[in-house]
Amino acid sequence: MWRAAASAILLTGLVLDGVRAGEVSSKHTPDVAPALVSPYQHYDLKLRAFYPVPRCPAGVLLIVRINGGRPLRLLLDSGAEFIVIGAKEARSANLSTGTEMDLVGLETRSARVGWAQTVEIGPVSFRNCRVAFVNGGVIEGADGVIPLSLFSQFLLRLDLPHKTLGLIPYEQEGDPADFCISPAIKHDLPLLATVLNGKQSGYVMVDTGAFCSAISRAAARALGGSQPLPDVRLTTGTGSATGQHVPSPVHFAVADQDFVPNDVVALDLSNLSRHYGLEVLGVLGFPALDPYVLTIDYHHHRVMIQPPRSISAQEQHRSNHAVPPAALALR
Repeated sequence: MWRAAASAILLTGLVLDGVRAGEVSSKHTPDVAPALVSPYQHYDLKLRAFYPVPRCPAGVLLIVRINGGRPLRLLLDSGAEFIVIGAKEARSANLSTGTEMDLVGLETRSARVGWAQTVEIGPVSFRNCRVAFVNGGVIEGADGVIPLSLFSQFLLRLDLPHKTLGLIPYEQEGDPADFCISPAIKHDLPLLATVLNGKQSGYVMVDTGAFCSAISRAAARALGGSQPLPDVRLTTGTGSATGQHVPSPVHFAVADQDFVPNDVVALDLSNLSRHYGLEVLGVLGFPALDPYVLTIDYHHHRVMIQPPRSISAQEQHRSNHAVPPAALALR
């Protein structure tokens, strides 16, 4: 049976939960973008808080039906490229089997990639969606992940404090020159230029599917010197691994904003840096993003992160009419 080369994937369950497809031969699985079936209009999708551990929110969920099957609770993941579910859920959705491939994160896990005839998220429907499925579960407490980029035909307003995802039609095009920094979305993943603790320059992934924030081990050594860091055992989507808890504050400077996550784990992120051709210093996970509203413009590869109180009524009206905002956190 033909097997794809190991794909670059950020699928580490309780720490970094994103999914990246590998290079799959078009002879076997043609790279066709999902087709929007529902009318191209404004939608506000309700999100549900995800609590893998009581009183510890770690993401937001969408209720999804694949091929008209039972409702699935899928984690909304800005670090994912396509839907990933378990084999049991794939069978119940009558998902056709397809190419075998490897999902590579901290460890490696085999999966199959098939195609769903329909994917329904409330009033929004797509057809011809690529879906990966694995033996066993994907994430404890959820049925899998769904990529934020599935909705890339719209300007997106992800309001995490109020648990809504706004899908805004591109009825007007903003001037790219209005954005103060050039884009940094690669492979439909938001990678933003950052300076770590005022010393190290590189890129940080904005990942709503990550259960905590992370920095590379090299960055942790540079911040902490020779001081040994306490180990943290991680149960991940691709296997078990060991990270190190970073005890000192970590500042991610992105454009004119400073993000200081409460909990940061040091991990080996070298595979990501090699794959994307960028120095990936870290990941901003869901707990660090939860207080903010994210506006994501996949058409122009731009992202803005704002606290809700900074969004005026005028900006809300403008956002509802699909005019991209003027100040974004980008490279």
